Amino acid sequence: MPNLLVPVTIPNVSLSPATLLMVPIYAFALRNIFTYERRHLMEPAEPAIARYPEATLRHAVVGYLIAATAVVAAGLLLPSAALDLAETMGWTSTFVGTLFLAAATSLPELVVTLSAIRIGALDMAIANLLGSNLFNMVVLAIDDIAYPRGPLLSHVSSAHAPTVLIALLMTGIVTVGLVYRPTARPAGAVSWVSLALIAAYAANALILIFGAS
Repeated sequence: MPNLLVPVTIPNVSLSPATLLMVPIYAFALRNIFTYERRHLMEPAEPAIARYPEATLRHAVVGYLIAATAVVAAGLLLPSAALDLAETMGWTSTFVGTLFLAAATSLPELVVTLSAIRIGALDMAIANLLGSNLFNMVVLAIDDIAYPRGPLLSHVSSAHAPTVLIALLMTGIVTVGLVYRPTARPAGAVSWVSLALIAAYAANALILIFGAS
């Protein structure tokens, strides 16, 4: 956030302070998750072979690589298509990137999460989403390293600041939900956590829409 609102740089260093912090924090988080599960996971995960006796390691690896390749190939085309959309419609790149491009790139995560829930792998479904958000922050560090004209976050628009705040708010809502384990469903179909997440996302969308108009 400081890099978005007030550019922060380190003399003689072409990377932003955020980049220098994000990579070790990501490594620390992964290490903590791995250590915690080894110490506190009471019941080992059900072996995949018990659920899918016909599956083989070769079949799983090949299928994984094919799916990953398709996602990467689509990702290479999306930025130029999104930029064309923004220029044609007269929208800002921030608006298109935050709503349309982000939604398109998150569709694989949605499908994976729903598939994981369908087979009963709830922890994998949640870990996919939280882990994706965690890794996306590291992507900023990778982008910063690849950007040749100094710290990346010092060159982007401060219009992203509301999105950052909403993202932090939504992460906090999920954290509270994981800690307090809500059981009530005030809407009959979704919990208050889901309602709060939808409301926060809708608020961010409205901010972007009115900001782009």
